[in-house]
Amino acid sequence: MDFGGGICQITSTLYNAVIYANLEITQRTNHQFVPSYVTASRDATVVYGSIDFQFKNNRNYPIKLICSVSGGVASFQIFGLKQEDDYEVEISSYETGRTATAIYSEAYKILKKDGKVVSSELLSKDTYKRH
Repeated sequence: MDFGGGICQITSTLYNAVIYANLEITQRTNHQFVPSYVTASRDATVVYGSIDFQFKNNRNYPIKLICSVSGGVASFQIFGLKQEDDYEVEISSYETGRTATAIYSEAYKILKKDGKVVSSELLSKDTYKRH
């Protein structure tokens, strides 16, 4: 247990942008407690030297990432060339259970083509400590 420095808000924002861009996530760890800035299973933590968030550009061409912060709000934009197999991406996350000591949640990435669901992929099943 340690004090946070705020970098996880940037990492969690990037994590969500990566999902919406339909890029491949290769390493992600949830926080110990549900953060105040995103819902359960929509977070990604980093700890220097031990926990990292990583993703892979699984597209056919390079991508460009732009991060900006304005008025205390961070945002990411991910740019790339359009491909024939591009999908509209939705994220569904929800709490699946609660005990006296833990909160359980899941997140899914839903791919749509022409408004119709093509697939639903489990992103994570997470456990958080309760305050």
